[in-house]
Amino acid sequence: MPPRHRARWVWPAVAGILVVALGVGAWWFRPWELLAASEAGATEEPVTTAVELTTLTSQMRLNAQLSYGDAVPLRAAGGTITTLPAAGTIVKTGQQVYETDGHPVVLFRGSRPFWRELSVDSDDGEDIRQLQQNLTDLGFYSGNVDGGFGWLTRQAVRDWQKSLGLPQTSVFSPSSVVVTDSPGIRIAQITARLGDSGASPATYTETTLRATAKLTAAQARELSVGTPVTVTLPDGTEIDTTLAAIDPGGQPTGEGDATTSPSATIEFPDQAGVAAAGAVAVRVVVKDDREQSPTLIVPVTALLATAGGGYAVEVYTGGEIVRTPVQVGLVADARAQILASGTDIDGGYGPVLAAGNLVVLAR
Repeated sequence: MPPRHRARWVWPAVAGILVVALGVGAWWFRPWELLAASEAGATEEPVTTAVELTTLTSQMRLNAQLSYGDAVPLRAAGGTITTLPAAGTIVKTGQQVYETDGHPVVLFRGSRPFWRELSVDSDDGEDIRQLQQNLTDLGFYSGNVDGGFGWLTRQAVRDWQKSLGLPQTSVFSPSSVVVTDSPGIRIAQITARLGDSGASPATYTETTLRATAKLTAAQARELSVGTPVTVTLPDGTEIDTTLAAIDPGGQPTGEGDATTSPSATIEFPDQAGVAAAGAVAVRVVVKDDREQSPTLIVPVTALLATAGGGYAVEVYTGGEIVRTPVQVGLVADARAQILASGTDIDGGYGPVLAAGNLVVLAR
């Protein structure tokens, strides 16, 4: 074929191939879909929410453990253990804790252990005063609690021994009592067997359940005794009470340089409503002074950080978005107080927010 006729045949073929390639590329990339998405994006309405006029309450949520407190071992028995209590038993002052050599060992209240036998021959002392106070509380002694073992104390000891079925020697023996600084104890765990001697028969705790929550140092500074709390028990029951104690921590643990952590103690005046020991959820409501009157509230997702370290929000009105600076107050539960906005701020610009204004939320 002559060169001129060959060129006339080649160019139409190439043109056809280009048309087909362009058609395939158009089908693959679908530019009309991109254009439609762009037009839809240009007309899509921003996500907004209305500014509220209300009060804001800050809530601090803590995890706590419900328990009777740390278990403490009873002092070692002075004789052969012949009767043991059951775990969970509540023992009050004057009641039997366990038994040695066939005689009851009862609970006395005091801040110090008895260390000697007490009789009319004993020198005056604080241990005699503690004995007299217990005998008074139990109704056996009516004299002065003066730390002197006179004839009234002697008779009271004799009457007390008779009530327990003990030999009426009128001499008080330290091995006949267990002393704790509380009006009652709860037996936590049995740690001895019948027939043992010189062993601690059991451990004990306080008789009331309480919740203990670990705190951060900042939380310990913010909370105070008497702060209202709501305790949610494992079964969903909610109990309203108050903080009974705040421990700032920082005390040496005896393990190197380690120190104790801050914690809060929550007590329950009505123990009947408290279930069993275990994990509980504690909601602590901390009120802010500025919440006594309603303020403007917006979601924190409406706040925009500004170059100067402040915040602004975007107000949507009349189909337009206008940015205005805001002064933020209390922030809690993903909401923020707006204390001032727009031209109400020194050097500010833009509109002043009002309840019902629509602010744009970040996506």
